[in-house]
Amino acid sequence: MRALFGHLRGVTAVTGLVAVTLLGGIPLVPASIIKLALPQGRARNLATAAVLGIAKTWARTANAIILGVSGTRLTYQQLMADDPNGRYVLISNHQCWADVMLLIAAIDPQLPFPRYFIKEQLRWLPVVGLAAWALDFPFMKRHSREQLEKNPELRDEDMNTVRRACAVFRDLPVSLVNYAEGTRSTPAKRAAADSPYQTLLPPKAGGTAFAINAMQEVLDGILDMSVAYVDTPDPQFWDLLCGRIPQVAIRVRYLEVPVDLAKGDYVNDPDYRQRFKAWLNDIWAGKDADVTAIQNPDDPARSFADRPEPEPPRRG
Repeated sequence: MRALFGHLRGVTAVTGLVAVTLLGGIPLVPASIIKLALPQGRARNLATAAVLGIAKTWARTANAIILGVSGTRLTYQQLMADDPNGRYVLISNHQCWADVMLLIAAIDPQLPFPRYFIKEQLRWLPVVGLAAWALDFPFMKRHSREQLEKNPELRDEDMNTVRRACAVFRDLPVSLVNYAEGTRSTPAKRAAADSPYQTLLPPKAGGTAFAINAMQEVLDGILDMSVAYVDTPDPQFWDLLCGRIPQVAIRVRYLEVPVDLAKGDYVNDPDYRQRFKAWLNDIWAGKDADVTAIQNPDDPARSFADRPEPEPPRRG
């Protein structure tokens, strides 16, 4: 009976999400088309604000459905002052599709509304793809290592995508989200990558470095987000919708951009690249310890407040 009730919860949540997405598409489609047709200037900025307002309303409604139907409790620890008008690069771990929505639920409205680095293929999703396009999400090609070795010029393609996106965000409040692992962390993917971490995949530093470099003149800092599914070593979005994950813990802390890492040539400067990787790996090691403890049913930790205060990352 409990399993049946859980499935009914999941179906109800999915039905609600589909309905609110379709309803949100009614004002979103014309607003996005108008925005994309306008030249740079005041009129385009007003259209962007309209699209952003629709996106915020959709996200808040969708999160109310997800958390209300599932009964999941979200605990949020913010180790910095509110700053809705700042410009930040946000780095986070990524374990399931719920991460994307819960990130918005956690930081909106006290921190800038997020834009995401997302895969090129998602551009063609109905409604969602159009919204991402109109909100200037950077669409990344995600070239494989083999492709990059055969054609090193492909590195410049993603770097130029980041530069174009960041040129837009230099004039707008933003939390530019980079899931540094590049994909969702699962036991199978960690094994395939020979990950040194218990819960996380090794971070790919290039996207974070490109974003920091592109925005370095206006960047207010880095938001380091950690997401943990309490007592759930292998979280799944469907399990959350069905009410099988009672609590999700999220922490955001502010990091200053290290002076020696704020500007550099990640592609052509091996020393800069190694220093940046070392800095990001140090962040990831601390994040992995905290997330692993909270997701371990045998560990008493239930939130990030139950863990030691994180230390600033060491310089590379």
